[in-house]
Amino acid sequence: MNKLNIEQVELQVSRNLHPSLKTALQQVGYSVPDSCRVCVSLVDAKGRKKRSNAAADNWSPNSGRLEVWLEPALESQEKGNHASSPQDGGLHNPADEERTRVDLHPATAELIRALNRAEARPGWNFVSLKKFRDEFLPSESLKVMRTDVEQQEVLRRAIEDRLILTSKVPNPKSPQFPVTAIRLNRLMPEVKKVLGQPVDEDSDFHPVEIRGEPMSDTIIRERHQQ
Repeated sequence: MNKLNIEQVELQVSRNLHPSLKTALQQVGYSVPDSCRVCVSLVDAKGRKKRSNAAADNWSPNSGRLEVWLEPALESQEKGNHASSPQDGGLHNPADEERTRVDLHPATAELIRALNRAEARPGWNFVSLKKFRDEFLPSESLKVMRTDVEQQEVLRRAIEDRLILTSKVPNPKSPQFPVTAIRLNRLMPEVKKVLGQPVDEDSDFHPVEIRGEPMSDTIIRERHQQ
């Protein structure tokens, strides 16, 4: 257990739950499409998501919670463009995204398109993380992200993967409390492909690791302070 991180635990539990949860739902009359996959998130007692790269022993069933939901696949997945092998129960493995570097999970792709629309909105000089997360994204009614938990998890992962960049901008109403703004990292090949832009396979862009706490922790802390 100590050799695993939170993300690996979530994936393993998801795989193990997939067949039994699907069977249990079908036995009480629910029709569950084969393309649906089980998603698992380990959170603390207050509902705050554990960091994906944190050691597995940072979460305990005695003090934390385990959130489970079904996530529908897009048509492209059902046709096999993003299909998983039968051995993994049809679950999406975020590590596969890192290997392909261009093909993204459908929910991440929809998030990128949503932020692109927000950035192009007239009158918006920047996109506030809070406004995008709490107002704009829910109003989009994206089928691949039906709940707040799903939306926040996909947003968190996109920020961790540097598909979305964050910055601090002045707050005219409260100068002592700068606003966290977000924007697409339009140099990333994944973002370019989602937006239909040409992808330069020989791009010299390489993400640079920045010291400090993960941005996902910053998001969670600000959310509870507001």
